[in-house]
Amino acid sequence: MAVHEFGGFENLVPARIEIREPGEGDVLIRVKAAAVNPADLGMRDGRYVWPDPVRMPVVPGYDVAGVVEHGTARFPAGTAVIAYTAHTKTQVGAYAEFVTLPESLVAEAPGSVDWATAGDEDWGRAAALPLAGLTAQSALARLAMVAGERLLVNRVSSAVGRFVEQLAKARGVEVVSLEGEGADAGLVDTRLVDTGFVDAALDVAGAEAALAAFARVKDGGRYATIVPEFWIPGGQFTAARGIEPVTVFVDETVGSLAELSRSAAQGILRPRIAALLPLTDAAEAHRRMAAGGARGKLILVP
Repeated sequence: MAVHEFGGFENLVPARIEIREPGEGDVLIRVKAAAVNPADLGMRDGRYVWPDPVRMPVVPGYDVAGVVEHGTARFPAGTAVIAYTAHTKTQVGAYAEFVTLPESLVAEAPGSVDWATAGDEDWGRAAALPLAGLTAQSALARLAMVAGERLLVNRVSSAVGRFVEQLAKARGVEVVSLEGEGADAGLVDTRLVDTGFVDAALDVAGAEAALAAFARVKDGGRYATIVPEFWIPGGQFTAARGIEPVTVFVDETVGSLAELSRSAAQGILRPRIAALLPLTDAAEAHRRMAAGGARGKLILVP
């Protein structure tokens, strides 16, 4: 599924594109599931920013789960894997039947699943890991959270927020949230912050929720955002009360796909699927994401 020119949902259409032959160190993956992320909508309508000239047609998508068709010594053919397309750098998209990626962007799928008999939901949960998980890892690294500290995540019901919550709690960090009764009790494990300050806050929502999160950080604490206003360093905030705001970008050299896979196998990371849709319904998936309200990941199945 690709766009030949930027525009609305209807611009995301089926396309036949030649499979890139794997070179030395590349892995060719037969896609079993691809997750939909907010950045994909920007790829479709032209808001996404690539450092290099964009190559048409654009195939969106960061998150892949599938089976190796042509592999390497590290990932031989038949291996069940997850992969991060690093779309900003590679312009390789996940909304496809096959993707070719460097093995550095690939990891074995969680070992807790029998992938020979896995269903679409199993593949979907695996596909939900890469982008949101790497973002969560990068955020916790930037905030330098240690056991015993309190971390506020202003929207733990989001994909990144949920993974941050789960990874932080596994490290002995207390996680609190600004979400109250409106949050899905089956999705959110944290409690509402009503009084007091926190050691650090992570903004995953922007706008007024970002203001509320920043206000809860103690003097000299830490604050990070994954949705900054890009024309202002650190988002909408400048250094104040001894707090130096930082912006989190995914860094696959900091995050570890293999660690995400192990955490999922151990039950630390628990992806939630909102819906499974055929790959050809990618435009409908974009409509649903734009409308908001989905509790969990939208997954495309070729």
